[in-house]
Amino acid sequence: MMINIAVAEINQTYGQGLKTMLEQVEGFKVVLLPVSGFRPVSLTNLNVDVLLVDEDLYQSVKPGNGEAGAVWPVTRTIVMTMDVDEFATLPYGVDAIFKGSGKRKFSEKILKLMMEQIKANR
Repeated sequence: MMINIAVAEINQTYGQGLKTMLEQVEGFKVVLLPVSGFRPVSLTNLNVDVLLVDEDLYQSVKPGNGEAGAVWPVTRTIVMTMDVDEFATLPYGVDAIFKGSGKRKFSEKILKLMMEQIKANR
């Protein structure tokens, strides 16, 4: 099973490094999304299983932040942050991860969200 992952990261160097790291995981296909003009609706036509999004970018475009009636189009989102404790309560399908985490931790989070979705669809 191939898992399609999109990375939306403000810091291009970090985003490219994360993409390179995650592409080493068998079954992961990773693309970088442009952050200029990034809007949730931009994700609608992409075949994205999991979105890894920078905390500041997520905060600026999440539903209820200016786009009336906007629905977040990716049901499995991981917010990359420097302070995971800020995200004590997150909507269903959204998780948070420390930006300094390694390949193993990112892989575990991605697979956990995918398994939760599979269970929910049964």
